[in-house]
Amino acid sequence: MAKVFLVFLLCALTRISSQDDTNAACHGTDGSIYSPDCNTHTAELTKEQMFKNGHMKRFGAHRPPDHIVEELPYMIAPEDFHTLYVSRHKPVVIKGAAKYWPAYTKWTDEYLTEKFGDVTFNMETKDDDKVNLPPSRKLKDFLKVYQEKDLYLVDEVHPGMREDVILPLCLRCEEMSSKFFVSYYWHSSGNTSSSLHIDTDENMLCVIRGSKKAILVSPVYSNDLYADDANLLGVSPVPADKVDLEKFPRVMNVRYHLANMEEGDMLYLPQMWWHQIDSGGGRQQAVALWWKSKPWWKEHGKHAPPVEADAVFEGSKSERKYSFGNALALYETWVNDVAPLAPRLKCESQQARMSEFRFETDKGNNWGEDVGEDWDGQNHGSEEDESEHIDPLCDFDRTNPLNPCPMCMDDDADQRCIRYILDYCQVYQDRGCVVQLPQLLNKISKEEFEYIAAMESPFHS
Repeated sequence: MAKVFLVFLLCALTRISSQDDTNAACHGTDGSIYSPDCNTHTAELTKEQMFKNGHMKRFGAHRPPDHIVEELPYMIAPEDFHTLYVSRHKPVVIKGAAKYWPAYTKWTDEYLTEKFGDVTFNMETKDDDKVNLPPSRKLKDFLKVYQEKDLYLVDEVHPGMREDVILPLCLRCEEMSSKFFVSYYWHSSGNTSSSLHIDTDENMLCVIRGSKKAILVSPVYSNDLYADDANLLGVSPVPADKVDLEKFPRVMNVRYHLANMEEGDMLYLPQMWWHQIDSGGGRQQAVALWWKSKPWWKEHGKHAPPVEADAVFEGSKSERKYSFGNALALYETWVNDVAPLAPRLKCESQQARMSEFRFETDKGNNWGEDVGEDWDGQNHGSEEDESEHIDPLCDFDRTNPLNPCPMCMDDDADQRCIRYILDYCQVYQDRGCVVQLPQLLNKISKEEFEYIAAMESPFHS
């Protein structure tokens, strides 16, 4: 009997040690945020198995998630949040943090009707149809019918509502919070489902009422999500509700992360990451805080050396000369390469509410003052770092006489400017390329992108 117990104990200890080794490989000692070793399914699946599991089923059914997104049972300081998560593009859930907001107890339908009932908000449908949008409604009219109708309120947080939202401690830092926050409010009767898409800003999604499940995919898999084939760049053509793996076979290459959110939870969703979010049943309320961010420079500063070899990343690589999918994958690769070089933030601003900050808006003067475009979005480690590196007009290597800045000074969204940058980035390994291309190409149509790719190039090396 003693021998049997000893064998059992040795097996248990071996299993625990193996799990520890797997977790270590998953998180990485070098600060990396992604590895195939993270997969929670110990046996590697064959293409046949993944096809059987995922064909004509919801996105993600082809394989288990690589891992459940890390959950913190406490709020984290902004310096640590930026160093451990933002600079590395590592998603994280902060449990219960929004339960301390006044909004958590105050934002009943009755309260919102009384305080903001005459405010008009934009509407969407629960299936995230971006083409057939319902008309805007006053909040009081929406709250009368949303439990029975296919309506989903998606709009900016009204300035008066921000008084009920406490800016999370992890974002109270002047290097992150200075003049660049955008906020959104979601309200529905539940069972909503988003498309698989990206946002070019950092995102803190805060659940006030209800629950959400989020599937997150690293940008290195952009080509496996057919990013270049989208009618609207930044929105994958792969349907989240029923994936045809005969039409989209590369989806089986995609590995993903899963985040589960309950009332009061906050999810940090890194910029450029593909995500698909489902809400649970019943009344749902959420606030999203977006802020701009750019990765650090490589070791030799802002100088952009010539491109000497094809880029290598985890997912599939497009063979197209101009590829949005490749641009997203290169952005994520750059972020991971420079994360160890980024300086730690020095944060002085604390204990401030959202109402004390300025927010960008397209609602006009009645919604508050517009924020000027005078900040380059870089999260710098100190004022000295900022004065040394910030150039609000150009992210590219200004020492290079072929840099796109003079060409794009007036309008960086001009088609000739975009084509110039596309060709410049074929020749030079410039931080401006990884920063600007995803921003410029996101949400332009497939037809416009094809027109830009076919036009005569203004770039001559």
